[in-house]
Amino acid sequence: MAAVALITATPAAASEPSETGLTFYSDGLTTPVANFPDPDGECTALPRNATGLVAWSNVTQVVAYSASDCTGQAWNLGTLRTFEAGRFLSFEAY
Repeated sequence: MAAVALITATPAAASEPSETGLTFYSDGLTTPVANFPDPDGECTALPRNATGLVAWSNVTQVVAYSASDCTGQAWNLGTLRTFEAGRFLSFEAY
C-alpha cells in the first residue's frame, strides 16, 4: 500500500466567505472557518472546529477520514452535511 502524504492547502480566510469550492463551517452551517476554492482530491487537514460543509461549485463529493493522513475508514459526506467537531481529521474533495 502506498503511503499518502498529508498536504495542507491554504484555505481562504474565514472572514471571507465564498460561494465557490468547498467551505467548512462551525456552529452547524453558520460560521465559515475555511474555504478551499479549488479542491483537487489531495489529502487535506480538515479544520478541527468544523461542524459542517457546503460544496458550492466544482465539488461533487467530499470523503472524510478519522486519521490525519486520509487512511482507514472513509465516510462519503456528499456536498452538504453537518457533523460533530473533531470527528474527522482529513478529507479529499472531488
